[in-house]
Amino acid sequence: MSEYIKLESDKISEGVKTIMDLGGHGLLRCVQCGACSAVCPGVKAGFPVLCRMLIKKILDGQLEEIIEDSSSWGCQACNRCTEVCPQGVRPQEVVFAFRRYQANDLAFSTSAITSQMNLHAYGHAVFTDARELRAKVGLPPEAPTSAYNEKAQKEIQTLLDNSPMGELGIF
Repeated sequence: MSEYIKLESDKISEGVKTIMDLGGHGLLRCVQCGACSAVCPGVKAGFPVLCRMLIKKILDGQLEEIIEDSSSWGCQACNRCTEVCPQGVRPQEVVFAFRRYQANDLAFSTSAITSQMNLHAYGHAVFTDARELRAKVGLPPEAPTSAYNEKAQKEIQTLLDNSPMGELGIF
């Protein structure tokens, strides 16, 4: 029985270290209060393994079991989770670290292909052309983002092309 517990302990330690090494530094500060999930648009949209649940599964040593889950790709990087976290976990960073883990193992969700293609093309995972609406409300038609900055787009494309994501051949 103690070997089983040791095996699970090793699995937990390895998973936690993996995510922390990929940028999820606050992972161990999580107390599972659920504040992050309460404000997460991805959780509200039905992605089950985001914020609190993603952290719980990592802390329970289930990293390999959830590598194929597409929920992490539902994160829109709004940063609401980080703003409300009372422990300074920075859940968005944990989600992005998990995405890196998935990408490094080429466990890329097919549901995320459109958003990744948009990221490659425009520098935004979710992109709509809002020039007309911006002009109607008195803003310059083009937002000051990578969507309208060719140099920034090229830099993002270079980063993606030279990452594990580039190996997938979708760009």
